[in-house]
Amino acid sequence: MQRIWPIVLLTCLTAVTVMAQPPRSAAATGAQRTSGDSVGPYNKQLVDPAAADRGRHLYATECVDCHGPTARGSDTAPNLIRSNVVLHDRVGSELGPFMKKGHPLQSKGSSANLTTEQVADLSHFLKQRVDDALKRQPMGDHINIITGDAAAGKAYFEGEGKCTMCHSVTGNLAGIGNRFAEPVDLQQAMLFPTGRGRGGRGSPSLAPVMLTVTPPGGQPVKGELVFLDDFDAQLRDSSGKLHTFERTAATKIEKTDPLAAHHALLDRFTDKNIHDLVIYLETVK
Repeated sequence: MQRIWPIVLLTCLTAVTVMAQPPRSAAATGAQRTSGDSVGPYNKQLVDPAAADRGRHLYATECVDCHGPTARGSDTAPNLIRSNVVLHDRVGSELGPFMKKGHPLQSKGSSANLTTEQVADLSHFLKQRVDDALKRQPMGDHINIITGDAAAGKAYFEGEGKCTMCHSVTGNLAGIGNRFAEPVDLQQAMLFPTGRGRGGRGSPSLAPVMLTVTPPGGQPVKGELVFLDDFDAQLRDSSGKLHTFERTAATKIEKTDPLAAHHALLDRFTDKNIHDLVIYLETVK
């Protein structure tokens, strides 16, 4: 027994010493966490607002139809706020490999063609949506978006915003204030309209994005956009036939997007414009 005590005492002292040491971050140990490591507070992704804003534009262009204006999913696609891929992702560590498998996009192209930078921007945007969702839980701060001026919103709607070029509060937006359960839903539908009736309940249905391609020395071919990048263009004509063109300096391409005006507004909207418009549209019952 006398020989065992020192060993036991040494073991206990070692355990106490280890327990007394503060936890160390990956940076402190010189180790680089990878996507396979357990997710914890030391490798939490900090959202870059500029990257999230770029990701918002990409999401509006390629993802919102299926995953909805708040990324909470729809009848055709899952809720991204609860997605394990998104929750475990760190600036594309999980999202990148998933996209490389070829997820279908709104433009009818493949997510495998997204650049590393685009995936990173999308990751920041989705992390921002996750953070916003957590803030709206009972234990967090409730975000009150009803802080605008209805009169200013009406003035912007009819004036600088040029909303009346496509919308009317007595026409396609009649009763818009009654179509959404929460003001935040109306706000998201306004910022990210789907144009196809999914994800933005109450949004007017719009025509698809159209493409007209005139190859060198050829005749114009018009149809619904299927895929478009820096190298190729693909469209489906009215008969259902698929046409693929290589993009060259001599190839003329015209893109007609019914939501182009909304996409452009994302670059011009101020927070005040958004809040004023929401409170104004809330009054349109």
